[in-house]
Formats: sequence, C-alpha cells, structure tokens
Amino acid sequence: MPKYQIYFETISGETKYNVDIDEGETLNMVLEEILFDLRERGNVLKGDGEPEVIWNGSSLDFAAPLSQQGVRPNDVLRVSTAATNG
Repeated sequence: MPKYQIYFETISGETKYNVDIDEGETLNMVLEEILFDLRERGNVLKGDGEPEVIWNGSSLDFAAPLSQQGVRPNDVLRVSTAATNG
C-alpha cells in the first residue's frame, strides 16, 4: 500500500501525518477518517471552509485516486482550508 506524507495547516502549526492510501482509494474515502484522528489528537485545521488538498501547486480532485492524478508514493501533500467567502 503506498504511503504519503500529508502536512495539515492546523491552529497549533503545521502537523505532519504519514498515511497509507490504497491505489483505488480516493481522498473522499480517507480524508474524513484522517481529520477525525487529528482532532482526537487535539489538532484542528486552521481557518474556516472546506479542506483543500494541494500537490505540486494544484488542488487535487477528491473523487479520483491519487495515482490517476499523477501523485506518487512518498509525495508531499498539503491540506488547508479553502475560504468559502472573500
């Protein structure tokens, strides 16, 4: 199972999380569980809005597997919140 490094922009600063994501899994399938685990550890995403996952300067599609979007194992992903209003 491929491993990815995900950095979350949290209230207490940047938090690194290593996660295994199966080839067929999507961010829709795994992100809620990861965010729940982070909250259990006392980490909350900074800002208001929906989570956004950035890789290589682009926002990723939550409905497509990472491998289909060109993301390779051990690549670094960053999660922050996308502002819902300007």
